[in-house]
Amino acid sequence: MNLKTQNIKSFFHKYWWLYYLLFFFLLGLLVYAITSQNNWKNTNNRIATINKKLDDCCADRIAAANDSIRVVENNGEFGCLSFTLIWNSTDDLDLDVIDAKNNHIWYKKYCKSQDNKFSSTGGQLDIDLNAEHIDTSQPVENVYFKCTPPNGIYTARVNVFEKRDRNPVTVKLIIRKKGKIIKEVTNTISRQKELVELIKYNYNVAE
Repeated sequence: MNLKTQNIKSFFHKYWWLYYLLFFFLLGLLVYAITSQNNWKNTNNRIATINKKLDDCCADRIAAANDSIRVVENNGEFGCLSFTLIWNSTDDLDLDVIDAKNNHIWYKKYCKSQDNKFSSTGGQLDIDLNAEHIDTSQPVENVYFKCTPPNGIYTARVNVFEKRDRNPVTVKLIIRKKGKIIKEVTNTISRQKELVELIKYNYNVAE
């Protein structure tokens, strides 16, 4: 054995712990790389989930704003309690509400464009579109109550007065208390002269 080989062997015998140090260092790098990759995937998943929630939230806010704009643009009111019917077709649909005192509020009675009267509970149908002719393909009907309607059951229905579009139409009923949306109900309308109950809503001013 020459001197050079002997010196190398002597070095590795003296510093044997360097093998273990290098091994664990490389092992640590491998574990770190795998963990970092998993964390990166988890982070991306969390970011995607957050973005979806933000998109859904923004979409809901935009839809709510557009629904409100329909009411405002047609000189509708929200009052202390309101029932708004939204749909997207040229169909003539009629919203009617039977209030807690059994008043029937619809286009034939307590209607702004007809008798311009209010029920004993302060309710009125103040928007009635697509009735005698087609006003829009994005119509709205609205029943509102001036402050403060009595507690009790309010039944909201939609009557298909004239189904002009062949396709079924989705309707959305929005209930607001003092302008704030508290409930939304959807249904599908398909038949002529169909009367569909959308909701029996238990109104309590204290809630």
